[in-house]
Amino acid sequence: MEENFRLILLDALTEAIEKKRAVTIKNNINNCIIVFTATNDEIIISVSKVSYMVNEIITVISDALSVRPDMVFNRLSVVKEDFIIYYMVWVRNEDQGKLFIEKEFAIPQNNITYMSPRALEYIKCFN
Repeated sequence: MEENFRLILLDALTEAIEKKRAVTIKNNINNCIIVFTATNDEIIISVSKVSYMVNEIITVISDALSVRPDMVFNRLSVVKEDFIIYYMVWVRNEDQGKLFIEKEFAIPQNNITYMSPRALEYIKCFN
């Protein structure tokens, strides 16, 4: 990944965490949008259209946070059906994170591609 883009991702993550608001990056090269949302409960990064960027984003953010995501999934956009949105979630608060994971796991439209051991434990307790 280009170093400049890596720094842009880290700046967006930092701003989202500090200001507790969504931060959007528009990538004109491949016409995708990356949205960083950070609360006390979880960090959610969503990427429109461009699946090949997901692993690169996970690597950069996981290195910065020193932990892999708890859940990675995708689903068709509810706004525009011709593209998929990819989600990466890092749980920050055990109780609220558990509720978030359980809620997203129960949505049939979510195509879950990865769950951490912690997220799998949440689901086992849920069932």
